[in-house]
Amino acid sequence: MRKKHRGFRPASDEPLSEGRVEYLEQARTRVRNRRIRRTALIVAALTLVVLFATGFVGSSVAMAKDWADTARILLFPGTGWPQQTGVMEVEQLAALNGSFVELGEEGCVVWSRTGTRLNAIQSGYARPALAAGKNRFVLYNRSGNELRVESRTQNLYTKTMENSITLCAMADNGTLAVVTEDPGSAARLRIYSSSMEEQLSWSLTTTDGTPLRMAFSPDGRRLAVAAVTVSGGQMVTNFYIVTLAQGDPVLVGSGSGAAQWLSWPSAQSVLALCDSRAVLYNASGGEKAAYDFTGQTLRDISVDASGNAALLLASGQLCQAVMLDRELNVEGTAQVQAANRIVRAGQSFYLLTDSGVECLSTDGTSQWQQSLSARPQGLLADRKQLLVFCGNTVQVLTPPEAETSASGNP
Repeated sequence: MRKKHRGFRPASDEPLSEGRVEYLEQARTRVRNRRIRRTALIVAALTLVVLFATGFVGSSVAMAKDWADTARILLFPGTGWPQQTGVMEVEQLAALNGSFVELGEEGCVVWSRTGTRLNAIQSGYARPALAAGKNRFVLYNRSGNELRVESRTQNLYTKTMENSITLCAMADNGTLAVVTEDPGSAARLRIYSSSMEEQLSWSLTTTDGTPLRMAFSPDGRRLAVAAVTVSGGQMVTNFYIVTLAQGDPVLVGSGSGAAQWLSWPSAQSVLALCDSRAVLYNASGGEKAAYDFTGQTLRDISVDASGNAALLLASGQLCQAVMLDRELNVEGTAQVQAANRIVRAGQSFYLLTDSGVECLSTDGTSQWQQSLSARPQGLLADRKQLLVFCGNTVQVLTPPEAETSASGNP
């Protein structure tokens, strides 16, 4: 007698019933779906591994935080000005997207342009300094080896370097350049991606110089470096362009004295100021234009968003304002009252004196003056408003003629 095995049935020529066909189709579908889900999970896992390895996830998270900050600033406007920021003596001031960051001995604060306090940092750094991009900034300790990368509302990264930090620069896309002391060379320059992955490292020799100024190009793909050294008993500044995709620095020019300013007026040119000369370099090397102010002392410089510059020069008790376009063509010069700061904004510039603010056109014609109760320490100018910083207080500066027009309207 043959034993029947469970699960096996004798063959039959009878056709399958409709219910049995439906059952088999459902079983096949379930098996197929399980295979699809398993394949999708494997692909997702491999994708995450690749994204984390390339740093894409970190940069995407940081980008999402930047978008969230922007949405918060736009959707929740502040109560307006004046406001007390908590910074009594302004050491550095930088504009961010829809906001600004203010650094003082007491700490670092971030405010929206509508009067909302977004962030406050008590780092405890002995010699704090900052460098800002569009949506984030780096706060670093020049007497130590720690730095903090901050968005407008929160900390993104905190990093401790092996040696003391001397200089940092931040690009609009979040790329970070850090210069540290280096026992085996004059200095070491490291460049990090927006997710703090190291991209480049350059050990500068004494012939190369020690970086004194740095500035990223508008697209964040190149870095201009002004490195000071000594040649023939004279102080000399070498100007380099580092292309991040290539890594090899290119010497574009040299100038006598120490670098006082470095910026990109356009995507293909670098503005460099030493002690007595302003030079516009091609990003590929060589001078495009120059402006000489030998015999005068550079007291301050301001470059607006379009690359137009304003120089505040001093000679004895006299001060002169020089307006330069992005090609270093002179737009106007004017003898002005003694001032501490100059701010360029389009076809106007502002002088910050001990007692107030004066607005002049590029040809030197006075537009208006406004006295203040305290010495102005900084001014942020855009198309919508003027914010003036006096001690612990930030307030909107309204031109006198605008006040008159407003009061005359019904």
